[in-house]
Amino acid sequence: MTSEMEIPEVPVLPPRTGISYLAEGAANIVYRISVPYPTPPPSAIEQYGDNTPPPAESHETAGVTERNKELLIYDKKLLRLRKNLPTTLPCAVSQRNWLRLVVPLFSPEQIVQQCLVQLGPSDAIAKLNKELYGWETYEYPVKESLQSVDLRPTKRHGIYLAEDEHGLLVTDMTPGYLGEEVIEFKPKWLAQSPAAPPNSKRCRQCARQARADAESLFDGSGRLAQYFCPLNLVGGGNMALVASQMETNPTKRKRLQRWLETNKLLPRLRDAQVELDPKGVFETDLSEENIRLAMTLRDCTVFLRLPPNEKDDHTIEARLGDLDLKSEDKFDYWLLTEKQLIDEGWYTGNENQQLRQPINCALSQQYISLDSASDS
Repeated sequence: MTSEMEIPEVPVLPPRTGISYLAEGAANIVYRISVPYPTPPPSAIEQYGDNTPPPAESHETAGVTERNKELLIYDKKLLRLRKNLPTTLPCAVSQRNWLRLVVPLFSPEQIVQQCLVQLGPSDAIAKLNKELYGWETYEYPVKESLQSVDLRPTKRHGIYLAEDEHGLLVTDMTPGYLGEEVIEFKPKWLAQSPAAPPNSKRCRQCARQARADAESLFDGSGRLAQYFCPLNLVGGGNMALVASQMETNPTKRKRLQRWLETNKLLPRLRDAQVELDPKGVFETDLSEENIRLAMTLRDCTVFLRLPPNEKDDHTIEARLGDLDLKSEDKFDYWLLTEKQLIDEGWYTGNENQQLRQPINCALSQQYISLDSASDS
């Protein structure tokens, strides 16, 4: 049943569709699209004088109206295209996985909706890749669809779009034209790793962040950006602290805190993470799909769209995105990461004295400063 799930008829991106670079992550690039809507031919209206109203609908206008209805599928959508990496799957495969595995876990309003779209001309990807390459190599390129005035981030250089005949149309969760604001964050591991030692003082994300911070300080690149403990996002955690770590604007911070205290999305996400991976990577057959799905849910993104007026916060739109099923190629990385966090003492706060980091995790009964930790 699951492997043979039918996918609805795939629309074709219309000719002359405008495509504008919006943003990119490690695995995908997101574009804005502007689809040209047809208009009735002038002859359908101009042949009637001022005193002779045209018929309710001519054959020409009827066809245009029907075509416009078909194009509504592109309304309030972005185009997401995958990069040419070993860990990305063809969009058609990703869509089947999403329908089969992700959709049953959440209500429709809790996830960024997506559908397949055929890209049309066979050279569409080649043209976009040419733009990306030009954006990297020239200080002032003719960007065409690239609307950023900045150069492409160096860490993204050399990685381009895969030759895929499909892309994905996804819900546009960017700010609207009415003064809406969007908060975007990754909630990460909302429950402790099942593989963590029982005497852990850090959760999985805090342990991983402490190790990354230590490496950053050791190699001279400086401390990484501030982060929050994911355990504070659910189950009566310190949501005021999280809101202050995520937002500097006082009004926006207060609105975020209220949402964190009342939302049902993050508790559902945590429960799904736990249900799908109850044993951890060392005691699970890594060929099982559930572990890949659990890891997907631990690396998804929350998009919060705030209405212009605080009094309308009951209408806040919150959706999970970046829900492509993780590749089997990640298995070795997951095993190595857990082994390092355990063997090097990052979970328990017993890391090498020279690399010692503060313990700021919700798992700890009290916050331990770097100085006091080194004195113990």
